[in-house]
Amino acid sequence: MTTTADTIIIGGGVMGASIAYHLAKQGGCQVLLLERHALCNGTTAHSGAIVRQHYSNDYTIRMAKDCLKVFQHFDDLIGGDCGFVTIGMIILTDEQGAGALRANVQMQQEQGVDTQLIHPDEVSKVAPGYSGSGAELACYEPGTGVADPMATTHCLARRARDYGVTILEGVAVMQILTDGERISGVLTSKGELHAPIVVLATNVWSVALAQSLGISLPITPTRHPMVALRRPDDFGGRTGLHAVGLDLTRQIYLRPDIGGVTLVGSTENVYTSSDPDNYAQGLSEQEIAHFRTMARGSIPALARAAPRGGWAGIYDDTPDFHPILDRLPIYEGLYCAAGFSGHGFKLSPIVGAWMTRLILTGTKPDDMQHFAYDRFTQGMEIRPRYSSGVLG
Repeated sequence: MTTTADTIIIGGGVMGASIAYHLAKQGGCQVLLLERHALCNGTTAHSGAIVRQHYSNDYTIRMAKDCLKVFQHFDDLIGGDCGFVTIGMIILTDEQGAGALRANVQMQQEQGVDTQLIHPDEVSKVAPGYSGSGAELACYEPGTGVADPMATTHCLARRARDYGVTILEGVAVMQILTDGERISGVLTSKGELHAPIVVLATNVWSVALAQSLGISLPITPTRHPMVALRRPDDFGGRTGLHAVGLDLTRQIYLRPDIGGVTLVGSTENVYTSSDPDNYAQGLSEQEIAHFRTMARGSIPALARAAPRGGWAGIYDDTPDFHPILDRLPIYEGLYCAAGFSGHGFKLSPIVGAWMTRLILTGTKPDDMQHFAYDRFTQGMEIRPRYSSGVLG
């Protein structure tokens, strides 16, 4: 087993794989990626993998816009099939949220995003199957799509291997090692591994690893359920796909999946912490009933849908629902890419590129400055217009 490297990345989800790929592509450094279970067996596997550009800050819009291009041309730019399909997105809001929607659409248009406000009566025309009933205002973004989180992660991992990355699965990191004021490696379930640079890209599990060094990451693990509904066969059949829906009037999102299934999750913030190693991964009858009721308000045909199970995943929520992308204090050589709060998958291409630049050159692009570790103590928290953190 490889025991030394230039950089060790902890976490085999889409973020860890993206950072490993971009680092190795730059060349000149030996990269070791560690995953305690198997690639994409953690929070990435539970992702809805919606790739949208709708955000409420100009810099996150630019990030999402650049990443959409990567997903659209994934095979050419990275290599492999990430499962991306363009299906469009409809957003519905009530009177209370109409002002924020207008402002956000204007900002997106200023950033070159193809999006437009529409009247609720027009919803079914641009997004067949949806209803604008109960909404005050809507918008439509035709470029939105969905990808396959497992395929995306494995494509990045394969390309990382092509560039020389060593990926070790079934290797759990127990402790980060230090030598004076510098990082020296990690202690794992298979022994010590040494490197002067360690990157925490392991979602909520980054917290305990940082805490062991006296570093507090303001990240809270929260449980978020998603139900799978088998659509009636006369609504798209087994292969049809409807648009993504963000229904802020009912606080849900809807994402079509293969096999005639629609995944329905919540856009509500959850402030109660969950144990990421011991939480209810299944759904209660009450949760299933709630999502079925809300979903049929958005897409009336789902009133005849059959539940096909579901799951609950874990978000790594920060106080402002945006990630920490930075070098951490105290020890030289420790970096963090965590705290994505449920909307990180779509940003994974640019996160990998940004973290690579920071690690190799010590510099950040201007837009990366907003995700500094110390923003929470410096009064520089990100302030989105939407009350729902997952929307950014």
